[in-house]
Amino acid sequence: MKLPSLYITGTGQPFVWMHGMLNSVESDSLYSLINFNRLAKLVSVVRYDNCNKSATGNYSWDATTRELLSVADSQNYDSMILAGCSMGSGTAIHAAVQFPERVKALILVTPPPAWEMRGDIKTIYNKIAAKADRDTIPEFLKRLIGQNQDPPEYFEQQHPGTRQQLLQHRLSFDPRYYSQIYRGGAASDLPDRQLIAKIKVPTLIVAQLSDENHPFEMAQQIHSLLKNSELVTVSDYSEYLNLQEKVSNFVRLVISDNKS
Repeated sequence: MKLPSLYITGTGQPFVWMHGMLNSVESDSLYSLINFNRLAKLVSVVRYDNCNKSATGNYSWDATTRELLSVADSQNYDSMILAGCSMGSGTAIHAAVQFPERVKALILVTPPPAWEMRGDIKTIYNKIAAKADRDTIPEFLKRLIGQNQDPPEYFEQQHPGTRQQLLQHRLSFDPRYYSQIYRGGAASDLPDRQLIAKIKVPTLIVAQLSDENHPFEMAQQIHSLLKNSELVTVSDYSEYLNLQEKVSNFVRLVISDNKS
């Protein structure tokens, strides 16, 4: 497996972030519910593009979990704080189930639909993948990606133009990438509930009530399974700013526990 290029800022405890579907290091640098620059003052923030954005990569969550383990092994990370958005949080959960001894804490941002909620999504993703497997990005897919409301309106009002810049990034992949990323999503799901319930590390779950693609019910279900978890919602810019303080405090506590 060819390792992805790593983008590392800060020093100390490894904090490995995994992006969401159709996102990348570049797009997450424009907008994320987590402020990486602030975290880099506390930890070593490690980011990378899954499969280096390859048009032939395997983007199933099983494969992205193996990629994460390879990254950790290459950097000799014995313990990590794992964090991710949507697809990335799915990878983080799989990793915490598969190698719990190396995961010190989790931050799960807008967890993706899973289990009973994922059946229709898998069907839709397979249809998109079949239609998108061509040398140019089809118009229907451009329209579909353009309907995404990232960032939320409260962020766009404070940082005008972010939504258009994000759209440009999401339409800049190799055309064959899109069929691969949707096939990966169609082939993916979270581990069984009983396996997730065995995760013991401190976990912060972040949800947006207005995010139809990431139902609040999903975040609630994961919260109910993880006994050492906290669920936080973000619905306006003030709560977004408050979240940054909460994330920083959460990370400080994890670091403190590591030293004790």
